[in-house]
Amino acid sequence: MRKIVPLFMALLCSGLALSQPQTRIKLLPDEERYFTVGLLGGFYSLQDQVFQELYGKSAPFFGAEITLRFPIREPHGMDIAAGGRTLTKKGLTSYTEEGLNLRLTNLSFSLCYSYDTGRFALFLGPGIEYVTYKETYAETFPIDSTNGSQTGLHLTGGGYVHLTSGLSLKGYFKYCRVEIDKPGFRINLGGTEWGVGILYRFYF
Repeated sequence: MRKIVPLFMALLCSGLALSQPQTRIKLLPDEERYFTVGLLGGFYSLQDQVFQELYGKSAPFFGAEITLRFPIREPHGMDIAAGGRTLTKKGLTSYTEEGLNLRLTNLSFSLCYSYDTGRFALFLGPGIEYVTYKETYAETFPIDSTNGSQTGLHLTGGGYVHLTSGLSLKGYFKYCRVEIDKPGFRINLGGTEWGVGILYRFYF
């Protein structure tokens, strides 16, 4: 009888331990505010058909961003992001095949809902896009270049994979709508952006 009582107590304790809910493996602390600094790269697909004929359908870009995350209630949060990217693309005129050069610089501000499990995260939200452009022509043209800027809107979404508590990989898409429409002059600077990045996180 004395041997049965300790055995019964051991089995009871084991059963209670196994019945406890299993905790998720988390790399990030709960309810923490943090901001990230990251480098980005990818491809931007031009929406304007004239640009596609002159420069092709897409061009590579490089950029950087910072993101500030405010937790609402685990695992939900709000991300405020600001960033910029630039691309250059060489092209040819349709008929004379003279050289052209296009440079686009985008500055963006986003407000996104985010869902962060501690190992993976997803985000989606709208934002504002400010684009400056400069198109440089061949020496035979009557003018050297044309430049300007315009503000538009974008929708962005994607996800993170947290490698450590401070380092993450990011993949995302962004659809931009930026149009310049003036009498006798119309340019669509919008398009679809696909990118990846590496980010480092700071807690506060």
